[in-house]
Amino acid sequence: MTINPRDYDLNELREMARKRGDDDGDVGDLPPEDPAEMDWGPLEGDAGPSADDTLRAGLYRELLPLVGGQDVEKPYLRGVPDTYAAEFVVFEWLEFLLLHSGYQGATEALHYYESIDWITEDVASQLDDYLLGIDEQTAGDGDELDVDDHMLSLVYVAKLAGMQ
Repeated sequence: MTINPRDYDLNELREMARKRGDDDGDVGDLPPEDPAEMDWGPLEGDAGPSADDTLRAGLYRELLPLVGGQDVEKPYLRGVPDTYAAEFVVFEWLEFLLLHSGYQGATEALHYYESIDWITEDVASQLDDYLLGIDEQTAGDGDELDVDDHMLSLVYVAKLAGMQ
């Protein structure tokens, strides 16, 4: 006797499959009725995305809404907005640069961003002045910034540009 699945609802089909498995003596691993009870672990041989890929994807997700739908021209940041929120973002960004690259690295990063037209010369100068006002204990050991660090800086630039 063949079973036409269209003649039964899903719960009846599952029940028939369980009975069939019991009759054959081979119960096997039938999935639970509630999908929430299933084990959704990684596939065999799939280690999942690396931490770098996850961070980079998060940065892209954060950056896209900031620039989406706008005609963006270089330099992205032509002036530091004069609001409390913008000042908070500036200090958060500069603290990040200091923690990851020290004073020298943060200054070099700002001049690099100026050279690739992310920020203007005036903005770089203003940010250099802000750097001088941040406590030395905040500075890191002077490691070099990596691609993800620069991408995060671009997110900060886009946030500031969006506040203008």
